[in-house]
Amino acid sequence: MSDYRAAPRTVVEACFDPQGTASLAYVYDLAASAGLADQPVRLAIRRLEAAGVLRQEGRGRKGRLLLTDTGRLRTDQDAQLIALAYAQDAGRAPWDGRWRLHTFSVPEQHRPERDALRAALTRLGAAPLTPGAYLSPHDLRAELVTETSESTVGDYLITAEATRLTGPGFTDPTSIAERLWPAADTVQAYRPLADALARQPLTPDPDELVVAALELADALSRALEQDPLLPPELRPTPWPPAQLRRAFQDRWTAIRLRAPDLSLFRAFDTPGAPSA
Repeated sequence: MSDYRAAPRTVVEACFDPQGTASLAYVYDLAASAGLADQPVRLAIRRLEAAGVLRQEGRGRKGRLLLTDTGRLRTDQDAQLIALAYAQDAGRAPWDGRWRLHTFSVPEQHRPERDALRAALTRLGAAPLTPGAYLSPHDLRAELVTETSESTVGDYLITAEATRLTGPGFTDPTSIAERLWPAADTVQAYRPLADALARQPLTPDPDELVVAALELADALSRALEQDPLLPPELRPTPWPPAQLRRAFQDRWTAIRLRAPDLSLFRAFDTPGAPSA
């Protein structure tokens, strides 16, 4: 059995259905299966509510949790990230060979907008070239509007496309990718997922299946947060993160077949993702 202990927040976030609703009875039952007491789960719910991610209706096991617009937005973004990863792995999202430059210059009196743009570009996997200039193989404008605001993007963001870049160490697309997004850093981000897959035999025990599913989903989510998801054309072949994502999906499908009533992290049931 794994030494993994699910964080209460992970358990709460795992329980929402596609409509953005989670029964508190299910949340507490799942937490108990994962070895968590009710009190830390209640605290996690209060913190998520204070952060504007969810709201609670009713008390005790008869109550329910509802995602707010902010919570739904984050869930949708996570689902899109997962879908992009698997689309690239399957060759359904080939690179068009264009680099996208995203640059901005925001006056000091509008520092919050500047900070929001910088944080959003970083979260979306863009790499800084110079202060205020970020590079990505993806067009991020639509995502930046969602993560900041249409007025912030419209007032300050300038975008450009190029098929050729030159500069120190910039000799070809793969060398540019390695310089700005080192492969070793991304591979390392998937180490917890590799470890979880290696030590988790499929088990008939329902509680162990819950813990296994939580650990796998948590490890993949954390890896994707650090993965810029460059097109496969810019990475070595074979690419270990893609292999681990396929292994995850095989294990995830097997868990689903073993425990069909287990409702966890529906974003990982991505249509078109590889399955066992």
